[in-house]
Amino acid sequence: MKASRLKVSVNFAITADGKVSTRKKTASGFTSESDKRRFREIRAEADAVMVGVGTLTTDNMSMGVSDPAQQRARKKRGQSPQPLRVVVSASGRFDPKAKIFTQAGAPIVIFSTQAMPERVRSWLAAKADVWLFETSVDLAEMMRILRADYRIRSVICEGGPTLFRSLLEADLVDTLHLTWAPVIFGGREASTLTGLPGEFLPHLVRFKLSSQEVLGGECFLTYRIKRQAKTPAPQAASATRQSPRPPGRSLG
Repeated sequence: MKASRLKVSVNFAITADGKVSTRKKTASGFTSESDKRRFREIRAEADAVMVGVGTLTTDNMSMGVSDPAQQRARKKRGQSPQPLRVVVSASGRFDPKAKIFTQAGAPIVIFSTQAMPERVRSWLAAKADVWLFETSVDLAEMMRILRADYRIRSVICEGGPTLFRSLLEADLVDTLHLTWAPVIFGGREASTLTGLPGEFLPHLVRFKLSSQEVLGGECFLTYRIKRQAKTPAPQAASATRQSPRPPGRSLG
């Protein structure tokens, strides 16, 4: 990995039958406290935390690091006490009452499209940096912006399946953290890691297991993702910053 490119990790918990949520896509809490502790530890390592708007809405996340010891460890590593919070949404529809917008925390950066309603743009401008692409979020360009404008070196994606699938399709994922829980959801309409069953990826994605641990019936796995052969990169889509702040702002 080149030093100029972000390290992108993804963290998911799945059931024994490969589901990440129920059919209704509600937060299920099907893993143990050991997994939740591991989840917090992985989040605390990253410069930025990223989710899709569906996960943000379902889990009503604050996307912060609450443990003072982890905050101190971040500062010792030259990071800010809290990771930058990044949300991706093609529709640009957000709930102003969501926890991320009503509670204090690290700066928020939104990547969306021109489909974002004007009323949302109006109130969101006071809450976050907003970058709008024309019709779809160019994830590679988004990563470039995070690196260049926010000096982010690592980002952890915490869902959901649609965003993970898009990151895989763009060949942007380096590491997958996976918790395999001893429960079964069943259901054809319950999401898998990359969306609904039957929605195939355009190419095979290969993994290499780098670590594993079994604890209390759960299996904690970390995979390195074998990246695709280099092909000429398509011309990047441009994004317009709706709420400009000084460029090069560091969180470290």
